[in-house]
Amino acid sequence: MLADVDPCVGPIGLVCDLVTNAATAAQGAASDYVLGGLGAAFMGSAASLGDLALAALDATTTVDLSADWFRSNLTLMATITLPVVVALFVAQVISSVLRREPGGLGRAVLGVGKATLGAALAVAGTQLALTAVDGMCHAIAQASGTTVGAAGARFFRFAGLATATSPALQILLGTLLSVGFLLLWGVLLFRKAALVLIAVFAPVAFAGAAWDQTRVWTRRWLEVVAALVFSKLVIVVAFVVGASAFGGAGSTGATGTPAAPGAELSDALVGALLLAIAVFAPWLTWRFVHWSGMEAAGMMHATVAANPISRTAGAAGRTTKIAAQQAVITTVTSGAGSALAGARAARAGGAMAGATGASGSAGPVAGARPGPLPATGRSAPPSGGRR
Repeated sequence: MLADVDPCVGPIGLVCDLVTNAATAAQGAASDYVLGGLGAAFMGSAASLGDLALAALDATTTVDLSADWFRSNLTLMATITLPVVVALFVAQVISSVLRREPGGLGRAVLGVGKATLGAALAVAGTQLALTAVDGMCHAIAQASGTTVGAAGARFFRFAGLATATSPALQILLGTLLSVGFLLLWGVLLFRKAALVLIAVFAPVAFAGAAWDQTRVWTRRWLEVVAALVFSKLVIVVAFVVGASAFGGAGSTGATGTPAAPGAELSDALVGALLLAIAVFAPWLTWRFVHWSGMEAAGMMHATVAANPISRTAGAAGRTTKIAAQQAVITTVTSGAGSALAGARAARAGGAMAGATGASGSAGPVAGARPGPLPATGRSAPPSGGRR
């Protein structure tokens, strides 16, 4: 019976309402405090990773292929590659002999020359390209009146995001941006390590030029190096040009007017998209280099094939080749025919000489008329008469 009695009846009900509201407010404040602390922690982590990644994009991922330790390792790798060059040269010569292709021998000699000089020139060209790309990145940033780090920071105003968004959204954005900045930093470190490693293996890549079956090594090496070198330029252009395109970033727009509500969130989403492009920049650059190389090779082949001079030279070459083959065949067959005729004449002369000698020693030649018979005192009987 006492369990069915409501204590919050009458004057005590006001006290119960006050206690319930205070408990609910305390619970809401505690949850907001916890979620707010988590959101602030996630946004602080994203801000720290963003500063490190953008600083790495500015300076700390510069590749230097002129260091002494790199030169010593490159020399060691070139020494190890010499037997590989010899083996591939022998394979090219043997395959050319078996196919009876004289041009293969010329390609083998040319491939050895490429393998000998190509590695050193390729490393020097890679270092020159790296220096040029770094210079272009700084020039692009200076032309926009900012740095790469400042251009990226325009999209990620973490203080504004911490006050203008809910704790749950802060946690979501903080996680997304933390992962993006961590991947960007990893891509930059991977670019540096991969460039050093691939440049060391340049002698092995150019050694493949000595054999037709391994000539693709050189082209693949050039494609990968070009993609890694120019990927930094793509990343810098993505952030700097993006910052210029979305010039209204910040608490105020380009004209000094207050930004629209939710501008921090929209800018953060744009920055996340640019961050995704920067993360996939090496792969996108490699695909572009590979596609452009294939298109250039196909266009050059079509241009050369459609050139009237090339077609005339090709037709003249084919005609000359056919005429040379016919001349060789005619010479061989005429020589064989002369030798056969001489052999037949020799056999005929030998047979005639043998017949003459036999007639002089054995009697009259068959078919000759006999001379008169000697007289014996008896006349020959008449033809057809009786004795």
